[in-house]
Amino acid sequence: MKKKKNVAVLLMSGLIFCTAALSACGGKSVPYDPDNFLPEGTAENPYQIVKEAVTLNIFVPRGSLNPPYESMEMFKILSELTNLKFDFTEVDTSAYTSVRSAAWEDKKNLPDLFLFNNSISEQVIYSQYGALVAFNDDNLEAGGVKAGNLIDNYMPVYKQLLDANFNIETSTSAKEVAMLEDGYMYSTLSVNDVPRDLTFKMYINQQWIENLREDGVTMPDGAAIPDADDIATVEEYVDILRLFKKYDANHNGKKDDEIPVTAKELEYLRNFILASYGYVTNGAELENDGSGVAYVPQTEAYKKYLETMSVMYGEGLLDQSTFSIKTDAQMAVKGLDGDASRLGSFCAAAAYIIVGEDRADEYTTFGPLTSDYYNEKPLQWGFSYFQPTGAVIPTGTPYVREIARLLDILYSDLGCQLIAYGKEGIDWTWDDEGQTSWTFHVPDDWTGTQEEYRATITPNVGTASALYWKYDFVGKMNDKTITQLNRLSERYMPYLKEQFPQEIKLSSTDYNDVELITSGVDAYIKNMEYNFITGKKDLKKDWNSYLNDLSAYNVDKLAEIYDKAYQAYKKTH
Repeated sequence: MKKKKNVAVLLMSGLIFCTAALSACGGKSVPYDPDNFLPEGTAENPYQIVKEAVTLNIFVPRGSLNPPYESMEMFKILSELTNLKFDFTEVDTSAYTSVRSAAWEDKKNLPDLFLFNNSISEQVIYSQYGALVAFNDDNLEAGGVKAGNLIDNYMPVYKQLLDANFNIETSTSAKEVAMLEDGYMYSTLSVNDVPRDLTFKMYINQQWIENLREDGVTMPDGAAIPDADDIATVEEYVDILRLFKKYDANHNGKKDDEIPVTAKELEYLRNFILASYGYVTNGAELENDGSGVAYVPQTEAYKKYLETMSVMYGEGLLDQSTFSIKTDAQMAVKGLDGDASRLGSFCAAAAYIIVGEDRADEYTTFGPLTSDYYNEKPLQWGFSYFQPTGAVIPTGTPYVREIARLLDILYSDLGCQLIAYGKEGIDWTWDDEGQTSWTFHVPDDWTGTQEEYRATITPNVGTASALYWKYDFVGKMNDKTITQLNRLSERYMPYLKEQFPQEIKLSSTDYNDVELITSGVDAYIKNMEYNFITGKKDLKKDWNSYLNDLSAYNVDKLAEIYDKAYQAYKKTH
């Protein structure tokens, strides 16, 4: 996970915020009127939060597809409902971390709310200095008012969801994920239970398989080429890629235009192949038996992964330009040649993004896989249902009650709908009285894509930002492509594995040590991965030297930090 750089240094130098006079930081020039707050709205409008309009300053990430937040439909609607005005500080996602650091340093002009992308490490470090409002602090005071526990007093929807674990059947506790070691919750949760967004998807061209079988082509042992659903091992997968390479799999009369597999700088392809050897990431990861934490790039399993990828690259099965492909658009260029598909396999959010609508049906998801080396339960890298990254309130704003009510609306059915696809009756409508499905309405004169139009409504496009991305609503969309994506993603759900439990938090010292180590070793790992796969380094001759270099980067301490936190957690659970 990414950590905030040099946070401890900034804190120690006093650049982040006040200590003795903390309540003055981020204060408002306009005196706070506690009587302006409406704890339960009005009889006419239960969503109204204030009698007279006040402005909240909100710090947010903005994707390349997004218009300014002030013009997004969901915030216009929220402003009308609540009587709140919003003044946004918008930061491009590519520069979000660095600009956010500067925002914390400007202690006299802190926003009222950091919405989305609030790192755990930041919360652990800043909370020690009283910089963050705890949502479950019974003694919370702000703006001269004893607000008390914001969740209990002003967030009934969020409280009910927390108590019910968001109605998600999982062993992961939402409350434990939200809570730091001191027992306080400094951020609300980002929650996602939509299957297509809980992992990546690996596609293979089923039509190519059928074409080769039609041509009488068999596996090396003479057996029939398995359907995508039946590919069980990485060895089978590599053999099928070899057949894609050797024969005219796309039936366009050429035997040399097929690209068996491609990826964006190995994104997710790495995780897919590595999982067949027993790990899902190339960092510090919890062992499958729960015994402890391993640093994967120094394991024998990782070496096996490199060996397989080296074979794939050396035989031309892996797209030779993989390491230079940075976007879906660049990968999509390889997707079609006239009226024939050129790609046999790839990772993507959806097949149509890479090969177009007309060819998308040729592809289906497959895996996860095992191998001769690892033949236990198949694994797929899973993204957590719960992440404590949703919304953070800096100490100093008087509007803690107003913000709590606003956030509670965002976790309600109305809020989930707004941040997903907009307002009912305008942007989408239910298809039947039973509310079993709904249809999204894109204006007839809209010239862009459906997602580009959705970006005018919500920041969820481009940033994936949502406090609650709710399957009970999102999964009912009446759209063939979306329905198919959910169905194709469901195959991975029984096999999802997180890199490290979200419930476990490190200490501030440990987070800084992790940042220091990973800031150096991550670049080295990426470079050596490239060298080993492309043959610039020899795995047999150079592996031990590589391991020695890893030790010099102090990766053993990295594993120890996570293992210490995990073992301590196990003792209490």
